[in-house]
Amino acid sequence: MSKTRFVFSIAVVALMVATPATGQLLNFPVLALAPGDADGVTSIAGGWGRGLNDESGKLNAFGIGVRRGMEKISFGVAVGYVLSDTAAFLPSSEVSLSGAVGYHVINDADSPVSVTVQGGAGWSKPGDDPLDTTLLLFPLGVAIGGSTQAGSMMVRPWVMPRVQWTRSSPTGGTSSTDTDFGASGGVGFATEGGFGFGLAIDWLLQDDGTGSNASNFLFSLGVNYLL
Repeated sequence: MSKTRFVFSIAVVALMVATPATGQLLNFPVLALAPGDADGVTSIAGGWGRGLNDESGKLNAFGIGVRRGMEKISFGVAVGYVLSDTAAFLPSSEVSLSGAVGYHVINDADSPVSVTVQGGAGWSKPGDDPLDTTLLLFPLGVAIGGSTQAGSMMVRPWVMPRVQWTRSSPTGGTSSTDTDFGASGGVGFATEGGFGFGLAIDWLLQDDGTGSNASNFLFSLGVNYLL
């Protein structure tokens, strides 16, 4: 594996989208797409996400995804499943899909920093609960990442502020679209053998339905492998 390919192999866990999400996957942070080398690099990943506060629902989710990193453009797709909380009046289990594409504005091998403009879309299908809501999620952000050597591992921290549009379509109700602001960040680790792992956290300031704003916090852990 070339040095350049190794540096960018840590495309941080390929899945995770924030409660609104990588477009994103429901109940996962919105993850930044890492650039690749001239030949392109592909990674597969799996992860676990969870809400950290009452506004997030404190639900668990699992997902898998694939990402392709290239010099100028990277993209990824993922599928996830959010477990329901049968002990509370919360949304039933939901399947979600997401996709994201990023354009690497700055991606210089001589620079320790990369800058990416990234957009995505996420869709979640409600379960059997008649009170559930179908969501369409559209995050748009600017990701700033770096890379550094730590012993035998490559470490890539990143942060991505964003604006996010959420289209909510409740069963039997009227659809609405909200515009919210948030940010995600994390760190990924990669070994020379192509294996990697990462963690991420996400914050989204949303209308709580009463005219006030509430902070939604999410966390995720994941593993990935560079093909």
